[in-house]
Amino acid sequence: MNNKSSTTFDAQAKERQLKAESDSWNTTVVEEARDGDIPVIDIGPYLATGSDHDRNQVAAQLKTACEEVGFFSVIGHQVSSDQLATAFRATRDFHALPLQHKTAILMDRPDWPVGGMGYLPIKNTKLPARDTGNVNEAFIIKCDHQLGLDDNQWPEPQVAAGFREVVTDYAASMQALGRQMLPLYATALDMPPTFFNDAFDKPLYRLRMTHYPAVQNSATEEFGIAPHVDTSFCTILAQDQPGLCIFSERRRQWIKAPALDGAFIVNTGELLKQWTNDRFISVKHFANNNTADTSRYSIPFFFNANPTWKMTCVPSCCGPDNPAKYPPISYLESQGVVQGE
Repeated sequence: MNNKSSTTFDAQAKERQLKAESDSWNTTVVEEARDGDIPVIDIGPYLATGSDHDRNQVAAQLKTACEEVGFFSVIGHQVSSDQLATAFRATRDFHALPLQHKTAILMDRPDWPVGGMGYLPIKNTKLPARDTGNVNEAFIIKCDHQLGLDDNQWPEPQVAAGFREVVTDYAASMQALGRQMLPLYATALDMPPTFFNDAFDKPLYRLRMTHYPAVQNSATEEFGIAPHVDTSFCTILAQDQPGLCIFSERRRQWIKAPALDGAFIVNTGELLKQWTNDRFISVKHFANNNTADTSRYSIPFFFNANPTWKMTCVPSCCGPDNPAKYPPISYLESQGVVQGE
């Protein structure tokens, strides 16, 4: 998809390209992160004042992170520690349910009209699609310009009391945080702070509450989540323990991402990479399971523009000497869906 004369986007070819690239990555050596490998950005001052000065200060840090690293830890986000703890408790409680209650809301089951939501079992080969199963299980919801929370699959209230309310509140907080960060992304790209607002009037998001069960052998070739790049605008990740590994473009080395108390890890996705004409990095990453008897849990929030919004190259990212590498494309088109169908 790097042909500068390209006027169409082949979603299936893009998926084949991403899969082939990920299959070629050598993940056998992973080092500990060093100070500064993953920038820590405090957005608290900007959220508190909303001033141009504070926005510009934070945006400058975000610009460096997105152009050179692709991942950063965000603090000062105003999501309370109590809400985070409640979300992780709900995640653990859901995955502790008897299997029959989880498979009752199995993702992509024939009798549910919408795919990509519900329970994804262990050794799944989806999200990302890979030949070997991912050693995790997940509960997934998604909403967009047409799908609401009522369109998702939920465990019965008598089985998981209060679960839907916790998930709904957490998703609302993540959507609010994503929107609050849009002016920072716009400013980092030398655009007006409102540049992305209309594109996110009815955003598509996917929330995934993931359980990585403990494994006995760390030498296995199976991954908790297979190596991949996200296809989102950005991903906002909460993790209760380390386990995420990223490829440092600075060091040309796989590194272990630390889990900072109360912090989210945010990464650029493939669609933002394309929207910025490859100016922002879409980082390679994967997740491992713990050994012995300790499970891991993570809650990624995948944030995207309105699915029908045409993402035309950000004006500051192209010009006569740097033409757009990708045609204008919506999220739906990036997934192989023809608009109007």
